[in-house]
Amino acid sequence: MSTNKQKSGFQILLSHIFRHKKYVGLGIASLLCVDVLQVTVPRITQYVIDQLTKDSATYQKLFICGGGIIIIALIIGFFRFLWRYFLVGSSRKIEREIRQDIYNHLQILSPQFYERHKVGDITAHATNDVQAVQRSAGFGTLAAFDAVVLGTLAIANMVYTSPSLALITLLPLPIVSLVVIKFGKIVHFRFDKVQSAFSKLTEKAQETISGVRVVKAYGDEKTEQKYFAERADKCADENIKLAKVHAIFDPAITALAFMSLALLLWFGGKKVIQGQLTIGEFVAFASYIGMLTWPMIAIGVVVNLVQRGSASMERIQSILDTQPIIADGNIDVKPESNIKCCNLNFAYPETNITVLKNISFELKENTTLGIVGKTGSGKTTVVELLMRLYDVQNGSLFIGNYDIRDLKLSQLRGKFGYVPQEPFLFAMTIAENISFGNSKISQEEIEKAARTVRIHNEIISFPDGYETEVGERGITLSGGQKQRIAIARALAANPDILILDDALSAVDAETEMAILENLKAEIKSRTNIIIAHRISAVKDADKILVINDGLIEDSGKHFDLIHREGYYNELYRLQSLEEKIRNPN
Repeated sequence: MSTNKQKSGFQILLSHIFRHKKYVGLGIASLLCVDVLQVTVPRITQYVIDQLTKDSATYQKLFICGGGIIIIALIIGFFRFLWRYFLVGSSRKIEREIRQDIYNHLQILSPQFYERHKVGDITAHATNDVQAVQRSAGFGTLAAFDAVVLGTLAIANMVYTSPSLALITLLPLPIVSLVVIKFGKIVHFRFDKVQSAFSKLTEKAQETISGVRVVKAYGDEKTEQKYFAERADKCADENIKLAKVHAIFDPAITALAFMSLALLLWFGGKKVIQGQLTIGEFVAFASYIGMLTWPMIAIGVVVNLVQRGSASMERIQSILDTQPIIADGNIDVKPESNIKCCNLNFAYPETNITVLKNISFELKENTTLGIVGKTGSGKTTVVELLMRLYDVQNGSLFIGNYDIRDLKLSQLRGKFGYVPQEPFLFAMTIAENISFGNSKISQEEIEKAARTVRIHNEIISFPDGYETEVGERGITLSGGQKQRIAIARALAANPDILILDDALSAVDAETEMAILENLKAEIKSRTNIIIAHRISAVKDADKILVINDGLIEDSGKHFDLIHREGYYNELYRLQSLEEKIRNPN
């Protein structure tokens, strides 16, 4: 469990900054040099003005002072480059680290997490929130230290010039502190609302784009536009409310800064008239108050950025603190491929509806198990439990005589090649999709897998062949092509256990028969589980389970099951009749 659970967003943000303390330190040191040099310029200006008013100025003195200011300006420019390089560079590294942390953590979270969290919301965390943290770590750090260092140096010089005048002109500072504390809380609250609204907006955009074919098919663009507009309006409203806070906050800080200047004009002017302050000192004092204007404004900027960054860091940390529901086992061995299921019962946590009831079966290594049953009977749930996509609640599952809950997830899941009912292809080339999970595979092996599933000829007919980009989720391919590429991917991974979950539903009967015939040689050397609605896909299995309403209604070989009354016999007769209608001769 993450120790960061006990920390605030600000503390976590500081811990990220501290990891780059070397570069942040160099950036702050460069910033310190800039600020020290900045406060020397008013002293030079004071000296020149006093020399002019006393009629003791010479061309040489003016040349030296003017040249000194030019040199100082050049040095300030060099150190400004350094602090930007180190501080902004560090913030970008922090941004990169957090993005990687989020991505890595998302990889280990259980499927249940994604059932409760929408993709758009997760995307908002990985984009908007991370950017807010980056700005807080970069410009926020800069503004904070610049405000402290430049403010301290300016105040020190003001006190050195005239302690009493400094005390008077700094009277607005306590008011600034009170304003900052009050508005900081409001900014934090309002920014949470902004991020929440942005998440909902992102969710809707992602959902509509993913389902654009359905939207087009129904011609329902106006409804989607309406839903999106509602979320866009909400997001805009929350941003406007936040902008209103800034609209009050920033001018308030600026007004307080100008109050100090007004106090200087009155009280400082009197001191000049009374001869207690030279004109040069008055001008220098005004310059230092001008320098204080930025620290006062910077306080507002820092509060704004830090509150945003802290709020975003808390949202990000809520993801990073989420622990996988599926706990890793302790046994780090690669088990054999025989499977045993004992008295398995299961209900999905979200519904509490029992899906599997007292399921028991055994599958020897290098044999094939077929599973048939009505839609929603629990067929897919059996293999999801086997791969620990969900955890066994009641009963037990063994692979190679090991309880699957005791095995390392990497060892367990590394044994499977899985083709789900709805195949997923990555937005890569066909070759990259087939080789996914086996980076060492050769082009010849990729083509062999494609030939096995009868898609090689279709691939080479594409203009770019195996280098054809399939688009997001394989959108450029038909359903049958996606299924066959997904099967080829599973074969190319050379798994010990192959699971085909209704993986040929999108191909015609003739192509299915040809693929099944080609698969016979492939499945001999591995353990196989074939889930199907078509009898032709499972008739050659060593054992067939008939699942109905979560129960094993019957089991046996194809020849035995077709001679018994029940769902399998009924399905066989229906599909045989359909075959005769299609092929009357």
